[in-house]
Parts: sequence; C-alpha cells; structure tokens
Amino acid sequence: MKAGETRGGLAGTILRVDLSTGVIRKEETARYAGEWIGGRAINSRILLDEVGRQTTWSDPENLLIFGAGALAGIAPGGSRLSVDTKNVFSGGKGSANVGGHFAPELKFAGYDHVVISGRAEKPVYLWIFDDKVEIRDARFLWGKTTFETEAALQQELGNDRVRVACIGPAGERLVRGSLILVDRAKAAGGSGVGCVMGSKNLKAVAVRGTGRLGIVRPDDFAGAMATAMRKVEESPTTAPMQDKTLAGVYYTDEHNPSWDLLFVARNGQDDYWEIEKRKRLMNAATGAPRFRKKVLACSNCPAGCMPFSQIDDGPYKGTSGEGFWVNTIMSATMLDITDPEAMIAAWLRMNELGLDDDFATGMSAWAYECFEKGLLTENDTDSLSLTWGNGDAFVSLLGKIAYREGIGDLLARGPIEAAQMVGGGSDYFAINVKGQPSIEPFRVPKGWGLGVATSPVAGRHLRGSILGSGRFGPKGSVFEPQTYEDKARYVTWQGLTKEIEDLAGICVYVGTWSGAHALEVSDYAALLDSALGLDLDEKELMRIARRSRALEKSFNSLHTDMGREDDLPPRRYMEESVKSGPFKGHRCEPDKWGRMLDDYYEFQGWDRRTGLQRKSTLESLGMDDVARRLAVAGKLADRGPER
Repeated sequence: MKAGETRGGLAGTILRVDLSTGVIRKEETARYAGEWIGGRAINSRILLDEVGRQTTWSDPENLLIFGAGALAGIAPGGSRLSVDTKNVFSGGKGSANVGGHFAPELKFAGYDHVVISGRAEKPVYLWIFDDKVEIRDARFLWGKTTFETEAALQQELGNDRVRVACIGPAGERLVRGSLILVDRAKAAGGSGVGCVMGSKNLKAVAVRGTGRLGIVRPDDFAGAMATAMRKVEESPTTAPMQDKTLAGVYYTDEHNPSWDLLFVARNGQDDYWEIEKRKRLMNAATGAPRFRKKVLACSNCPAGCMPFSQIDDGPYKGTSGEGFWVNTIMSATMLDITDPEAMIAAWLRMNELGLDDDFATGMSAWAYECFEKGLLTENDTDSLSLTWGNGDAFVSLLGKIAYREGIGDLLARGPIEAAQMVGGGSDYFAINVKGQPSIEPFRVPKGWGLGVATSPVAGRHLRGSILGSGRFGPKGSVFEPQTYEDKARYVTWQGLTKEIEDLAGICVYVGTWSGAHALEVSDYAALLDSALGLDLDEKELMRIARRSRALEKSFNSLHTDMGREDDLPPRRYMEESVKSGPFKGHRCEPDKWGRMLDDYYEFQGWDRRTGLQRKSTLESLGMDDVARRLAVAGKLADRGPER
C-alpha cells in the first residue's frame, strides 16, 4: 500500500498531539501501513524513529502512542489497542495491549493511532469526536479513580457511548506499576504505561466516533470472516470458557494439573500450591465461581471471557464488577490467599486505583516475605500484618501503594529501589525481570519461563510463553512443559504470532495463544489481505512479524545495555528447587537454560554470545537503515550465523 491508495479496514489518519504546545496535527496512516500494517508494529516504528537514546521515560520528549489494530472494529476478536512508550522499568521498549471498545471507537472517529508528546502544565484530557479534537482542562478529574473518571467524562460530554482510557490515583502519583484502564475493566498493564501518562499530566483520552470502516474486497473478506467465525464456534474451549471457567482456568474439586504448571506459591518459595487451598479459592460452590453472575465480551468478540462478579454479603458486600482472571489466581498463590472474596475485591480495587496486577502483587509478595524474615515489622507497615494468606491486608496495601502512603511509598518505587532501601539481602527475593516485578513460573514450564525472560517488554508472558502440548504453541505441537527440548522453536513461533495479533488488533483468546487454536496465521493473512487490499499470504505475514519484533529488539539495543545475562530467570529460580508436589526438585539449570537460550537466539537470527542482532538478519528483512543505526551505536553483531 502506498500513500494515496485505498486503505480499507484502516481509518486512514494518525493523530499527533503535543501537550506542551497544544499543537494538534494529522498525517496519513498509509505512510506506515504498507510496511507495518498497523497496531503495535506502527507504534514501534514511530518510537524507534522519534525517541532519542538519551530520552528518559519521564521526559516530555518521550512518546505515548495509542495504536488500534488494523482489523479492530471489523474482524472477530478485533478489539485490541496497543499502547507503546519507553519502559519505566527497563528503559527499553514499553508496551501494553488492551481490549474493550476503545480501539474500534477510535477508528470509527477516523484515527488509527494517537501519538502524544510533551507535558501539559496542568492536568488535561484529550477529547476526540470525529474531526473535533481538543485538549481540555482535567483538573475536575484529578484525584478521581478510574471508575469515577469514566462516569464523570460521560456526564461531562453528555454521551454514555463515549469510550475512555484513563489513569487512576496511582498514575497521577507516578507509581511505577501504573496502568491505563479502558471500559472500567480492561487494563493496559505492564511497562508502567500509566506512569508515563501521569508524567504528561494526561488524565484521560475520551473518544466517540460515528464513521464507518471500508473493506477493499468485500466478497473475499466475507468468506474469510465466515471461516473465522466457524473456527471460533467450533473451538473446544469457546463454550467452556463462557460456561465453566473463571480466569480461563477450569474450577474443579479434583486435582487440576494446570495448577502444578502455572502457579507460584509464596513469592516463589515454592512452585506448588496445596490442593485444599485451591479448593477454598476456586471451588464451584463455595469459592470465587459462586460470585460470577454473567460473562461479558469485548467489541466484536464471538466468544466472551470476562466474568462479572458480585458479592452480596460479608465484609466485601456491595463489591461488583468485571474481572477475575488468570493473573488473579497467580496473585492469590503468590500471596497464599485462599479467600475468594478478598481476591475479587483486590482485583477490582487495582483496576479502580489504576494499578497493574503483576506489579502490585509482586511488590506485595516481596513485602510479605520481608515481614516474614523480620526485615519489615508492623512499625514499618502501618500496622498491617503482612502474613501469608492475609487477604484483607493485601486489599488495604493496594490503597497505600496507589496513594503512596506509608509503606506504600516504598513499594511504589519498584523492586530495585525498594530492595536497596530495605537491604538485608532482600534483593534476592525481589523477584523481577529486567527491573519489572514478575509473578510468573519459571522452574517447571520451561517454555513459559523462556517467553517471560526474553520478552522485549521486560518479563511479560504474552510475548511468546508456551505451556504444554495443545496449549500455547503451534497446533499439533507435542512437548513436555518441564523439559528444555524444542522450547526455543515454539517460543519463537508464539512470539511472532503475537506480533501478528497485535498489529491486527485480534485478541489472543480467539487466536493462537489461548489453547483454543481457533484463528491461525492463515486466517489473519486472509482477513488482512481482503480488508486492506494487500498482497499478503501467510509467509509474508510471518516476515512482517519478524520485522516488527526486530523493531522492538533494536529499540532495546539502542536505549539500554541489556544483554544475554538479562534473558536469564530470577536468581531464586536458578538456585532454589521446587520444594513439594509432583515437580519437586525442578529448577532452572544454568547450563541447560543456556543451551535453550542459544537455540532461541539462533531462531531469532541473533548473536549467541551477546544477544545482539546480526547485520545479515536485519538486511534479509529489508531493514538496512536499522542495521546502520545499530552499527553506529556499536550494537550490532557483524558475524554470520554460528555453527
């Protein structure tokens, strides 16, 4: 696609907003779409081109980019928005992805991307209503929670169909692990994207669109849509996800093997959570499932996965809202909490305050272990008893983190700085990947751990993690999750398919990652090809995915000194073995992990010794300009493939 050519599926315009000067301008999406299609890939290209190496995450010159996927608003599961910026934790690429209704609404208003630069002198919000774009005073919103902000903006703008992406008190106070919330429940979490938004004094982006999106080849697109819808409907996990699960995890009173693979106990002290504790949390009759009232879906989703829970009695009476997800259970096991009501309340509280779940849980688990070891006492914790399993204390702690009150101010700083302040060897169990708190398993599911460790956005599992045969990997793949063999191949494949899903704006839960194996790369190619009018097949789409991944790797190379040693698991998981359960004795063995990492680098076309990209790889992807920039910076491996 060249500038001026038809751009079906795309809105066609990139909106640029400078908060320092108030200047708003527009440019054509076609400038980028032919090479990068949309979503995160275009965001990454803009970041690489326009954010200087010396720019920090809090500088006005840092960019915050909202990018709707190319198929958002028109395809099954087409709801996703990529938010990209400089990573608060690593200093490299920062990225989050969120569903809901915001991305389609942005495209209906006429915009594929919003590129935000500068810093406002006072709190502002951005109002987008078709051709009308305004930077407005947000002082009446400052201090409000995310829930209150959405309601206030819909009232102010006189339309309950206005879609809002906003920060809460955590983002306002620059808590490192702040998120951007959409539709009261969908979180753009990780990388501190909400912290960056707060640093710009930007409280919210509100959008209402009345336009329509075109299709270049309607008949072909209709055929691709019919195939896609059939695959989603026939997927063996679509109906169970709606009817029999919370958090994408089947609740049962029997032993569920997925718990032995996926959940880490007590800040990583073990990788096994006792069955009786699982039952108390997730028993269908007495646990979290009994509070589920219905299941909701994002825009264009034919499946639906978001449970709406409501608590009608007890200490958390009146608590209600969307959200009890896989990470909710991961948080519970990390803190040893079996109280389902406390965990529902905690999850909703994090959304309300604008706190990323993984960050808040990871920092809280570190504090609980500090308390266990006597490094923190009730004198330090504002009289909170941070004992394992204390769910009420966790709920209270969330408010302290978001408002940076008492012990919360320490935790808001993130694992590196907090551990330095407390000392006592607490850095060892400040579990993080590239500075970002992690609640992920490493010791048992090796492919999951490899995906987390090598994630370009510092330790998030949605960039390549795989679990076991038939889940989180190519259809038909057969492998044992606890072994090292073939994990590099499948993690590479899964990472590339996620690049495709995010540039297209398709949710993973109707795609390749969820285990449903509904939509495949061939489906994405058919949908994109017919909607946008591209000459695109599966092979070319995978090549674009490699190019997109190379942009993020290049940004990290230019902006940080991260190397091979940063792609290793946290020390605890290499030095301590699983203490109980069926995988007792398992750990991340340095030599075997190293060989797996060698293979991963080879599949990526990177240098094994340094982890840097090779010139030949970038040139084969048509990215000679990027190779030259890396060479000038001394961040390019010139050697050919290693044998």
